[in-house]
Amino acid sequence: MKKIYKYMLVLPALVFGLSSCHDDNTTINIEGDTKIEAITISGQQGLVDNMAHSVVVEMPVATDLTSLTVDDIRLSDGASCDYPKGTVFNGSMPRSIHVTNGDVSTDYSLSVAHDRVEFYSFTVNGLYSGTIDNTTHTISVFVPLTTDLTEMSVTYEVNAGTEVTPAQGSLVDFSEPVEFTASHRTAEVVYVVTVSKNDMSQEPKAFVGFASTVEGLGDESKAACRWMMENVPNSTFVPLQDVLDGKVKLDDYVMVWAHFDFTEDWPSVLWDSRELFSGYWQRGGSILASRDGARYINDVWCIALDQQSPNNRFGGEGYEPLGSDLGFTITGHEDHPLYTDLEAEDGRILLKGAGCSYSNRTLQWCVDWEPYFDMAGWETKTGAKALASGNEYNANQVTIAEFEPREVVKGMTSGKVLVVGTPAFEWHDPSNSENPYQDNLIQFTNNAINYLCQ
Repeated sequence: MKKIYKYMLVLPALVFGLSSCHDDNTTINIEGDTKIEAITISGQQGLVDNMAHSVVVEMPVATDLTSLTVDDIRLSDGASCDYPKGTVFNGSMPRSIHVTNGDVSTDYSLSVAHDRVEFYSFTVNGLYSGTIDNTTHTISVFVPLTTDLTEMSVTYEVNAGTEVTPAQGSLVDFSEPVEFTASHRTAEVVYVVTVSKNDMSQEPKAFVGFASTVEGLGDESKAACRWMMENVPNSTFVPLQDVLDGKVKLDDYVMVWAHFDFTEDWPSVLWDSRELFSGYWQRGGSILASRDGARYINDVWCIALDQQSPNNRFGGEGYEPLGSDLGFTITGHEDHPLYTDLEAEDGRILLKGAGCSYSNRTLQWCVDWEPYFDMAGWETKTGAKALASGNEYNANQVTIAEFEPREVVKGMTSGKVLVVGTPAFEWHDPSNSENPYQDNLIQFTNNAINYLCQ
């Protein structure tokens, strides 16, 4: 007990000693406000958000953003900043305004941009969503073949402050492309809206990819995705990371198209989201797995019974010109919806013409290899059925296969899966050669998407 009391006596002395070292002449001023109350830059009033600590300024479209001037800035009493009146700066990139008042400081983000207009959504008759390109200022809408185009209502969403004619709710004749004029302050842009009749399914569909935007995809994926966005009704690009982060629910789409470049990491983000994709398929979602998307039917998506990818994979590391026409041969099932309206020559369907460039990326099954040994063994072990062989018929080769719906979980039937691994199924051609079989390529893909939407 004596030891304890000894320390208790020492503590007050230490506190006294510390307090005696304090310099009474040092003070900290934390009472001043550090708000930007108003700011004017090159004649334009800024929008100040003192909660988010941000300043946004919109400039006329002809303004040179690289040379702007702070005409006036009003701060809290006693405050100062590093962008005082008269400051000239480059506003083409985000800036930070540092406001101080005594010993208190606040940083505001400063963003300057030209007046702009932008469509976020466009719908006709409350049912059919358009594909919007805010770069080319075009909007494409697909509707069923029986739709009357002469009197269709329009609804849309645009950026704040933008006015559009024709107005919301207008009845518009879309027998021909229609111009919609969008204006906001000094910005005025004409969007051309085209409504086309199409026999494609109107069900929501997704193209999944490894990048955050379509432009960030590899060349092959990007070419396929662009075609889908421009030609397939109600189709959306979905970044795989958004699926993993829960920002996008795959169940919102009746089918997804996974068409990956050879250069993508394996298995990358898809391994992390395997339960999301596998669950989507088990609950009835359908998948078009083409090119390197075909690899994921193994223990990633758990679609093939034997949990294996196509056992013969090669090519894809460079492009070369085709010496002769390239396609695939139908191995039975000639009446499959996948082959509707395709031009065939002796059971051979051509997708790429001689002279076009291709990468020869191939993902196929050799069914006579171990552990299958023959077609019957392959069907039993994989649970798939063969729809096509290679460019020339080979009874032991499968380049296109289907996994039909089956009960994976008790009381739950899976969706359909089409696997396309033929090297003829390519969308990117670095030589930009004219492909005489492009119509076949498009029709084949339309058939696949429509079939998976049923």
